Amino acid sequence: MRGPRPTTLRAVFEECQKGHQNTTKLLAALKNIHATYPNPDQFRAEFIHYLKHSLVVFRREPAVERTLEFVAKFAGSFATDGGSGSDEEKENTGGNRKFHMDLFDFLLKSHNANSQAVRFRACQLVNKMLNALGEDAEVDDDLYDRIFECMLMRLRDKIPAIRVQAVLALTRLQDPSDQSCAVITAYLYLLGCDPNPDVRRAILSCIAPSTHTLGGVLQRTRDVNQSVRVMAFKVLAEKFHIRALTIAQRLQVLQQGLNDRTEAVREVCGTKLLQSWLRLFEGNILDLLGCLDVETTCGTDEDTATGKTTGEETIETAVMSMFKQTPTDELISNFDLLGESHVIPLDSLTCESALYWRCLCQYVKSLGTDGEEYLDRLLPNLTALCDYVQSHLQTLPSVEGGLDMTSAVDDHLRKEFVAQQLMMILGIPDLTDEVGRKRLRSLVHDMLLSDNMTRPLLKLLILRYCSVQTDQEARIRELVEVIADIREPITVLETSLSQEQLRQKELKLASIRVKLNEAREEMDQLVAVQEFQKAAEMKGRVEELELNKSDLMEKMQPQTQEVRTEKNDSVTLLRCLTIAAEMLQTLTLKGLTPTLRTLVDSLMLTGIQSEDPAVRNMAVRCLGLTAVLCKDTAVQYLPLFLQASQVDLEAIQVTALRTVFDLLLIFGLKAFGAENSEQQNQSGEGEGETEEPQQATPNNTANSLLSILTGMLDSENTDIRTNAAEGLAKLMMSGRVLSGKLLSRLLLLWYNPTTEDDTHLRHCLGTFFPMFAFSGRSSQECVEEAFLPTLQTLLDAPDTSPLATVDVGNVGSLLTTLTSRSNMRQFCVEKTGKPDLPRDMEDYSAHDNLALKLCNEVLKDTYSPDVRMFCKILGNLEPTAASTAHLKDLYVLSQQITQEVDDRMSLRSVEQFQKTLCELCPGLTGDSQENTSQTEQQKESSTEQQASTEQQETTVEGNTEDAQGKKGKSTAAKRKTATKTPGKTSARRGKKKAEWESDSDADAEASVSESPAPAARARSTRKAAARTRVNLQDLLTDSGSDASIDDSHIVPKRSTRRTLRS
Repeated sequence: MRGPRPTTLRAVFEECQKGHQNTTKLLAALKNIHATYPNPDQFRAEFIHYLKHSLVVFRREPAVERTLEFVAKFAGSFATDGGSGSDEEKENTGGNRKFHMDLFDFLLKSHNANSQAVRFRACQLVNKMLNALGEDAEVDDDLYDRIFECMLMRLRDKIPAIRVQAVLALTRLQDPSDQSCAVITAYLYLLGCDPNPDVRRAILSCIAPSTHTLGGVLQRTRDVNQSVRVMAFKVLAEKFHIRALTIAQRLQVLQQGLNDRTEAVREVCGTKLLQSWLRLFEGNILDLLGCLDVETTCGTDEDTATGKTTGEETIETAVMSMFKQTPTDELISNFDLLGESHVIPLDSLTCESALYWRCLCQYVKSLGTDGEEYLDRLLPNLTALCDYVQSHLQTLPSVEGGLDMTSAVDDHLRKEFVAQQLMMILGIPDLTDEVGRKRLRSLVHDMLLSDNMTRPLLKLLILRYCSVQTDQEARIRELVEVIADIREPITVLETSLSQEQLRQKELKLASIRVKLNEAREEMDQLVAVQEFQKAAEMKGRVEELELNKSDLMEKMQPQTQEVRTEKNDSVTLLRCLTIAAEMLQTLTLKGLTPTLRTLVDSLMLTGIQSEDPAVRNMAVRCLGLTAVLCKDTAVQYLPLFLQASQVDLEAIQVTALRTVFDLLLIFGLKAFGAENSEQQNQSGEGEGETEEPQQATPNNTANSLLSILTGMLDSENTDIRTNAAEGLAKLMMSGRVLSGKLLSRLLLLWYNPTTEDDTHLRHCLGTFFPMFAFSGRSSQECVEEAFLPTLQTLLDAPDTSPLATVDVGNVGSLLTTLTSRSNMRQFCVEKTGKPDLPRDMEDYSAHDNLALKLCNEVLKDTYSPDVRMFCKILGNLEPTAASTAHLKDLYVLSQQITQEVDDRMSLRSVEQFQKTLCELCPGLTGDSQENTSQTEQQKESSTEQQASTEQQETTVEGNTEDAQGKKGKSTAAKRKTATKTPGKTSARRGKKKAEWESDSDADAEASVSESPAPAARARSTRKAAARTRVNLQDLLTDSGSDASIDDSHIVPKRSTRRTLRS
């Protein structure tokens, strides 16, 4: 049974909290109540009185949310009432609009209240009231400006929830057509700078799509927060057309979304973004692939070597993702490009159709036995497929001929891409058919000898050849024969006689002919006279002359001869080296066969001496792949690789450098005469030290080799520096080299601002440090060894060095994290699922040793500006209770620090460290108090003795001998030096404190301006790094917006009415 309709404002506010079922009736009842009030101001005051009860609640209570929703609808109903009708109705409408304006006025005055609940609810209600207006609603210009200014101020609120509501409230005030819109400018600023993910996600949900905002949305696809990345992909799918993005941006978005580390992001990219793009092309995947420009997205060999995801792999992943969302029967039935022979006609074969055909065949084959039936409908038998592929490969232009026109280059790229897809399709059918396998082998052999095969095609041909020839030695022999046929092809030479020789032969031939005629006549005469015996002899003479005649006529003809001619041009050498390199990559031999040794001498060394950089680069790569198979070959050619890594072109240097690191990783430094190099710690410095000439030893060989490699960390070339850092990190990770100095060099390189743009280097080292540090005790000792030298290098860096801008505290925090046992235990849990530390870590803690070193470092010079940083690190350490004596020593040192250091921030950190020590060993406090009292008693007794001695010395008579006076003075001076005067010490501390602690800040590192350099360690004055912080108000002012956050700024006049964005 329904209750009676409420007749008072209080009853309405109580009823609206219960649910949304009777909202319409409550709105009608509230309007009736409003009509009964003779004075609108009285209704407004009472209405706001009851509304305030909801504004003071910060929690998202359902009752409060329903109340605010009801209030927004009620206020919106006044704003949307039409103005048509009688004069009395128009007058009432004006009064209603006044109520709407007064409610806005109350909320905008409350937006900067001290209560965070009031600020939150005020922004929320403003947002709801704006959303309650119609799509084409308009607001007064003054109200627009006030909402604009107040909400911009709330964008800087310290409470994230309030900033979220302010973002939502400004949604309808955007103007995407205005490039200098202040709201969009503020959105983009917060999108990149706000630390709260809820704020960034709210901005993405309400930002207007435009070319100006597209860049900010694309950046959020790489956000650190998963929910923000999900929202960014949803916004791209719902608000932006695919043609608004460039081809590079499309591929980048797909690569990041489909390869994201979280399943939610991969799912939203595959189900929402790809499907929305597919709907734009009415479900035609080939048209979608055309927008991704598949023929120009193939990765280079450099991308393949470094493990980078190529555009082709990204597109393949996207196509496979779309296949998974469609039934297989539907996929096969919709693929109507195949002819009766189960192949696509060559005249209709395009890059998109070839890629789609290949992906579909691979997807069906991945289904296993369930896809065998479908695969028969997609592919012909292997023999027919080989004939089809060969017919297309024959249309490729010759590589040696060259391409002149742009259209010819584009056509060649398209045909080459299609050829690559067809070569991949050749690897899908089953090779159990003997006839098909022989046909595939013949096809590969013929195509390897063809001169229109590029390097990508040669790589695929070698892979297909490996599938039909599994015997490695036979494969080597056959491919080396192919290389020999390419480099030394069979040619036919035609030799002809000179004119003089030809004339002599003709004269001789004429003479033979005359003699032949005479012999025939004589033979006839003998037959006529029946002298048959002589006729038989003459017949033999005739036959001899005819034989001489035929031999002479044959010699007069041009002679042909088949010979092998060696070709050493760049194109031929590059083809041969490419085949050799791809062949060597497929081998798993443990040594070199005689055929390979011959190939090294005849081809690879010849290629290294070539003038063409591409040939030399490929020759170095081939020789490196050969050296990997044989230790003796690696030792023989290592000097050659080192020389090439230093003096040749940059691309060849990178190849040689990678080869050197591969050899060191496989065979170790011992193989190259560097025994026990794993324990050498002298290899970290790139600068060589001047030493006495001595006999070469294995250790010196290791140091020299690693000094060359570490010196490349200072190379100006980004590729060389990156590969050197990556190789050294691999050596340390594999245990081939353990060096604290080398680890310090890598840390400094990672933090160096000059490597900020080298993403691959930063990612590689960022992954290496935790993996290496938590791998075992030896790695922990290495990090411990690099701890203080790394910090000292940064602290001693001159102002002109890029390292002077590095945050030393952040480096110390990283090293503290890398040496923490708790972090190591967490790493073990993530890796093995068990929190057990390695056995060699049970009785070892790097923090125990570091605490002792840091305490001694602080006590060296307690007035150094670096004391605060060292004390802060000391407070973050996690010592263990393994040794009570060690804890007592640390506590005594910390007590000395508290007595010597006056900086409050430093003392606070030391007190935190002492608290940690006391928790590990509760008896430390009592022992320390006893030690402190004994020390004070000793100091007091020594002070009293000194005072009495000085008094006795002052009462000595004047006739004392000069020698005795001098002796007394020297004794007193020694005693004064040995015992410090408390008064003088505190005065000196106060003076020092006034010098270097005058400008100290609780949130910044203490800096020394004019303090004298300490005697223990000379250190240059460090300057704080200048960091630019963008003020939102300045940003909006510079953007050209008329609105200002400052209330004192005069807002220029706008139009009388502003249209809200729907």
